[in-house]
Amino acid sequence: MSLSKPDVLEPYARHIGSAMLVINPDGSWSIGNTLATAVKIKYDTLNALNDTTFGWSAVAAESDGAGGYRLFVRNDLDEDLIVEVRVDATGRVDPASLAVLTATQMYAVEELFKVDLNQSGGFGSGPVLLQGGAVNLYMNELGHYQIGADVSALKTLTLGGVPLDDELLPAGWDIVELTGKPDGFNVFAQDPSGIVYNAVFDVNGAFTGGDLLLGAALESLEQTLGLDIDGNNSLPAPPGWTSSIVTPSLRAAVEAALTGGTTTQTALTHAELVGVMQTVIAGHKAANTPVSSQEVADLQAMAARGSAIFAGNGPTAGDYLSFVFSRMVEGSEANRFFNGGSTTRSELGSLGAGSPVTVLEKLVDKWLLGGDAPSPATAGDSATGAAKSVVATYAKASGPLFVDGISVTDVVQGTAGTCYLIAAIGGLAYSQPQALEALFVDNGSVDGARSWGVRFFDAKGKAQWVTVNDMLPVAEAGSNKAAYAGSATKALDGEIWVTLLEKAYAQANALGFLPRDETTGLNSFGAIEGGHGDPLGALIPAKVITFSDPGSNFGKNDYLVPRIVDRTDPAQRAQLEADLKGFMNAGKTIWVGVEKTVKDAFGNQLLVGSHAHFLIDADRADPNNSTALVYNPWGISNLPTPPGPTANEFVSPAAYTLAELVGIPGLDFMVLDGPLG
Repeated sequence: MSLSKPDVLEPYARHIGSAMLVINPDGSWSIGNTLATAVKIKYDTLNALNDTTFGWSAVAAESDGAGGYRLFVRNDLDEDLIVEVRVDATGRVDPASLAVLTATQMYAVEELFKVDLNQSGGFGSGPVLLQGGAVNLYMNELGHYQIGADVSALKTLTLGGVPLDDELLPAGWDIVELTGKPDGFNVFAQDPSGIVYNAVFDVNGAFTGGDLLLGAALESLEQTLGLDIDGNNSLPAPPGWTSSIVTPSLRAAVEAALTGGTTTQTALTHAELVGVMQTVIAGHKAANTPVSSQEVADLQAMAARGSAIFAGNGPTAGDYLSFVFSRMVEGSEANRFFNGGSTTRSELGSLGAGSPVTVLEKLVDKWLLGGDAPSPATAGDSATGAAKSVVATYAKASGPLFVDGISVTDVVQGTAGTCYLIAAIGGLAYSQPQALEALFVDNGSVDGARSWGVRFFDAKGKAQWVTVNDMLPVAEAGSNKAAYAGSATKALDGEIWVTLLEKAYAQANALGFLPRDETTGLNSFGAIEGGHGDPLGALIPAKVITFSDPGSNFGKNDYLVPRIVDRTDPAQRAQLEADLKGFMNAGKTIWVGVEKTVKDAFGNQLLVGSHAHFLIDADRADPNNSTALVYNPWGISNLPTPPGPTANEFVSPAAYTLAELVGIPGLDFMVLDGPLG
């Protein structure tokens, strides 16, 4: 974790279990049973603690069953060093209770509370399968990479005798493929720019050398191995490509889908691909057999051909199926756990030789059917002044994706603290509605369940896809109203695109590309509460320019391009006004983070503190307009006539001149405008 303490717009829960660990806007820790009742954690004479106080990051909190709490903190320099401390009901730490957990104690806590304290990718002891093939790549409970055909004979990869872990890998590099050979292993790693390094390890797992794979050499090796090493799924699929599938039952299922389907001989639709995988799963269940190494190799060879063998509804359907099928059979960070709509996640692991058919079944459910629904627990929207912590349940939606396209009035936040995301969606609904529509691929219905592919973008502009189904969160069983974001009515028989998009964003968090600090990797609505304007860049591939006060700190967030503006300087304030005017009249999306509430003479909240808003051009016909309408993602709440207090106590939209807005202290303006790169 970074030792720099980033600002946050609103309090949010870093961990939700039998108790809640809360991060406040100043970065300090609070603890409690709900967000509304959480109290600041205090130690000795310090009335506030944060991740930089001692160089330890708070990672989880649980009830001790006696009115107090168990707090777990992790050392920033050694992720396997975990300390447990007791905290009383007032937030006061008991210094005598400080205890460094042994490995055995840490694993017991992980298994008990289903929390990954040391970020090893699993609970307790034992390796987690990361990538599979003829040989499998694992990570053990200490975060060390291991390799082998199965868990019975693993070799730990070492560099100069030191076990290889993420800290030893060069910054930004990831292991993407691996193969076996008589005298050892080839492990392929890739940097963020796409460069591939072939690392050679001997039969004992010791590094012996390596070289870069560039251009034609990489393409030639991919063709020889039938693997997509660099992740661009670019192997061709000429007529007769199915002959490369060695496993007879898999080849027969693919060919039957092609010849009996509605596509050309070289392409599979979503429904046909699901049918192929269901046939494979049924065969294994009938024979009570695990997945073979040859099947994994065949499935990965299919993935290597990417969008050349997939088709569907719309121009991006092939890219979508290529992405999710690749993650399903080649491995992904998101495969480490499976939520399935529960508040407690379970270990899963990627597909590999010897995987039980239940693993393949869950991976199909996760990547093709949208069955890995996020944990529905949330801390709540603190900006309301009465945050409502909710553990939602799931209900089947019957409504269409869109009704009369996309508009600003479609977008309404629910009880979750996702204002930053919903404000970004609302702003783009105004400025780029067609781009939002293009995020979705409609898979239709399979076995009575509808699903959609939903696309996001990482900070480099690379597409990242998830699959969401028609099960959406409601506050209680039997309800037909979305618990979190949705249309104005929240009805599940009305348009559902906003509800689906918020759910998809929670699922996408498990892919690890979102800048979510400790909540990265958690497939949970609670894990996406609290944030800034970076979702603009995750929804539309562009940089987000931030205009913020001196001292602002958004942490490591590669979507953002900071521009510090000292608005006490008249010249800088005037330039900011001019910049915002240019952006607004050009139709750009402008996201606004508000520090303190601004009210009118009747007590109406024109701007709500610790809350995100977005502004649009009040007069689009005037190319020189300087008046904005500022929308609150809570929905529409107009001033009464004659003017007076509003029933909802907030105004949306509120009319402001840009000169008025730049004169209000504590506002952050974020604009989707910067070029990628």
